[in-house]
Amino acid sequence: MARQLGKYELLDEIGHGGMATVYRALDERLDRHVAIKILHPHLQKAAEVRVRFAREAKSVAKLEHPNVLKVYDYSGEDAEESYIAVELLTGPTLKRFAEDHAEIPAEIAACFTLQIARALAAAHERGIIHRDVKPENVLLHEARLVKLTDFGIAQMVDSQSFTATGQILGSPGHMAPEQIEGGDIDARTDVFALGTVLYYLAVGRLPFTGRNPHQVLKRIVDGDVADPLRVRPSIGAPLREIILRALARDPAARYPSADDFAAALVAFLADAGIDDPDAELTAYLAEPEAHAERLHAQIIPRLVAKGRDAVARKDRATAIACFDRVLALDERHEEVLRLLDRLGRSDRRLLWTGLAAAAVAALVAGVVFWPTEGGRGDELGAQTLRAEDAGLDATALVLADAELDASELSAALDAGDLDAAAVTDAVPVVDAGAEPPDVRDPRRRDAGRRVVATGNGGDRRVDFQPSPQNVTISVNGAEPRAFGPAFRGVELAVGQVHRFRFESPSGCCEPLERELRLPPGDDPLPLVARLPFRPARLYVAATPADVHVLAGRAGEARGRTRSVIAVPMASAEETRELRVTAEGHEPYTTRVTLRAGELSNVSAALRPVL
Repeated sequence: MARQLGKYELLDEIGHGGMATVYRALDERLDRHVAIKILHPHLQKAAEVRVRFAREAKSVAKLEHPNVLKVYDYSGEDAEESYIAVELLTGPTLKRFAEDHAEIPAEIAACFTLQIARALAAAHERGIIHRDVKPENVLLHEARLVKLTDFGIAQMVDSQSFTATGQILGSPGHMAPEQIEGGDIDARTDVFALGTVLYYLAVGRLPFTGRNPHQVLKRIVDGDVADPLRVRPSIGAPLREIILRALARDPAARYPSADDFAAALVAFLADAGIDDPDAELTAYLAEPEAHAERLHAQIIPRLVAKGRDAVARKDRATAIACFDRVLALDERHEEVLRLLDRLGRSDRRLLWTGLAAAAVAALVAGVVFWPTEGGRGDELGAQTLRAEDAGLDATALVLADAELDASELSAALDAGDLDAAAVTDAVPVVDAGAEPPDVRDPRRRDAGRRVVATGNGGDRRVDFQPSPQNVTISVNGAEPRAFGPAFRGVELAVGQVHRFRFESPSGCCEPLERELRLPPGDDPLPLVARLPFRPARLYVAATPADVHVLAGRAGEARGRTRSVIAVPMASAEETRELRVTAEGHEPYTTRVTLRAGELSNVSAALRPVL
């Protein structure tokens, strides 16, 4: 039976919390339905709770914002039964909505969060810090917008805290580190909490979890947040960056204000082609599943186009980020799979004639260099190399850096004190590629630059020994030539600094660049250049699961299905064991052949555990 509370007829209970019970009620004087929040009977005489309750009424009443719950009436601090009358929202809470709609699109999660950020910005402008931002305190209204509610523990910036010493107010999964540690509270505290809401909506779980509240709080204080992109690859790298900045352990590293957070979300949405986030959210709430499909159909072509543009600009990071998200949304997108495969080859210029000649020369010379488990190169073949057959030796790189003179060079070579392999591992790597013409004379002029720099100390031959041997070499900016019988070394000026660039036309390795001040000497100076193998790229098509590529000589790799995983390589081609695991499913194990710098696709059929 309905009961009367002043001018309000309480009709039915619609909510129950730690401080109060909420009823749907009829305001008999104005003939409108409202929500009445009544303080629990056992708290009516608790002075601090009544102060907190009054503070909520007064703080929210100051706010006039479409995304903040409206306050109509307050019983007064001296009333026998404390209550607040507010607008009646149609609901549900954002938490309930998220539970009922799995995999909310990243852009829609951003639209939800944007409205909350605007509400917080309005509160912060009034000097009000909410301190309890969470999905349970956000309600949907009229299937078109959200409203921030429950300012029950809000802190007025210009007021003294009414919290007892040692007491922590807030919800464990959403509290900022400074809130837990009793530090200063400001707008960035709410920014952190809103970051947990965005994470929850976009990823489908909270960023900080544990077996109990104490463990959750410890993980927050430690900054132990699960990477949102790893948990749900479909959110994309840009939203990941927004989330992680909001969740920064140090308040100074977060967005300075809710307005700044909102600006980042607006930019993210604009990049997705959403210029009216409020209209987008309304359209989504009208038919969530159908609109999500339409949104993905709109976003995927934009991501593909952006990725293509990044490829053209040689911006690999952006291209891969775009393509990764496309595959997370559509794991069999044929164009993107082709683009990813070509991406690893984009700077390659296959020189079949030169490579074949190099291979024959290597067999004739009997000289092969392979990386071992420890990362060092060992020469296979006991014969002494002739100058025209020897390769590069990193000894010269060591000596060039150490600025040794000729006598020290000779002594070091004779004593065998120099570890060439240890130095080549430290050679810096840069991206580049070029198609070498058939250059016969290494001393020819090229674009005004000479291969040989004239010096006063005469010339000395430098012999190349690359690993792998299917490389092109550029000396002092000249056009690159294929390493082989016709090009195994050059005569260069002693005492001058010379520049070398080694590239793998097959795309299996990263390029190497190095400068060398050539010391004097009568014998050819051998130099070793070991090009680092590029990671192989692996895409596993399966239901959401963890992927583990077991360790090879270069190490293991881990990732998630429906995303591209970089696998470190110690050779051009390796066969590795692959394990795919997901909760509630039997592990899937197979072997896959990976090639450095190339993309491999695997389909994994996970069977549920019966």
